[in-house]
Amino acid sequence: MDDVPAHPAAARRTFLIGSLGLAGCASGFADAHERVGQDLPPQGQTGTSQSVMLSGADASGTHFVAIRACQYPDAGVTWLWCTVATPQGLFQFYSNRLPWQGPVLSPDDAGSAIYRAQTSEADAKFVRTGTLKAPQKAELSARFTAQGQGTRSGRRAQVSLLAEFEPLSGYAGLLTGRTEAFGHAKFVLNIAGKKIVFEGPSQFHEQTQTAARFVTPFIFSSLWSKDLFSTLLIAPPNGGGYVINEGRPSSISAPKAELTQTGSKFTFTEGSVERSIVLETRFAYQVPIYGALWQGRFVKGDVFGKTVVGMVNSWLL
Repeated sequence: MDDVPAHPAAARRTFLIGSLGLAGCASGFADAHERVGQDLPPQGQTGTSQSVMLSGADASGTHFVAIRACQYPDAGVTWLWCTVATPQGLFQFYSNRLPWQGPVLSPDDAGSAIYRAQTSEADAKFVRTGTLKAPQKAELSARFTAQGQGTRSGRRAQVSLLAEFEPLSGYAGLLTGRTEAFGHAKFVLNIAGKKIVFEGPSQFHEQTQTAARFVTPFIFSSLWSKDLFSTLLIAPPNGGGYVINEGRPSSISAPKAELTQTGSKFTFTEGSVERSIVLETRFAYQVPIYGALWQGRFVKGDVFGKTVVGMVNSWLL
C-alpha cells in the first residue's frame, strides 16, 4: 500500500461485487539517505492529495510492474515511484519532489480522469475511463531512467512501458477515499532496447485524502489471481481486509504479520475460520521517505488453494 490516513478506518469496508470491466533512480543507500530530507511537502502537513497506482505481474511471478504517482496540488508537488522487476534485474526510479503540473483533481463522478507526473528523467501518464467507483479501463504509459539492481545489470538503463488494465470480477474499498479494482493487465516493456511482453493479474487503485500521508505505520498486502483477489491492512491498533474469491467476498479480521527478507506470513480470521498464508518474496526494493525506508516486496504464494502474485508493503513496521 502506498499510504494510509492518519487514523485509518480499517473496520469500514464496502463491497461492490460483479462485473466492472465487462460493464529517483535507485542507487546506494548513502545517496538515498542524502535525498530523503528533501521530500515535499514536509512530513505531517495536511492538505488535499490524490494517489494512483497500477501494479501487475505474470502468473508465474517472473515479471512485476508497480507505478505510483501522488499529487499534492496545494503544495505544488508530485511524487513518482516506478519499479519494474524481471529476470534481468530490478529497475527503479523515485522522486518525492517533482513539480506538480496538473491536471486538477477530477470529481468522483467524472467519466474519466488523468494523472501526470513528469521530469527530465521520468514521465508517467495514467488515464482512467469510467467513474472513480466503477472504472471500466485504465491505461498507463511511462518512461524512466533507472539503475538496474539485478546481478546481471548494474548500470543505468532506459525503461519504457505501456499497460492496459481491465477490471474483471470486482471492486472493493477498504478505507474512506480509496477505491481498488482488480483484474487483468497487459504490459509492453522496453528495457535498454529489449522488448518484453507479458500479461497477468493486476490491481488499480486511487486514493484521495486530506490527512497527512506517511505518518501512520502499516503493513499492507495486495494479492491477485485470475479469480481471487485480496487486500489486507495492519495499521495498529486497527486491522482488516477482505478476500474476493470467484466473485464472493468475505471479511478478514485480526490480521497479524511476520515479515522476513525471504517471505511474509499472515494469520487472520476469515469469517469464523482461522487462516494463515505464506508468501515468497520474489523481488524486494526500498523507497526512502522522510528519513526512513518504505519496504516493498513483490510476492508469490497460495491463498485458499490458488496461486497468487502481488505485493507486500511495510512502513515503520
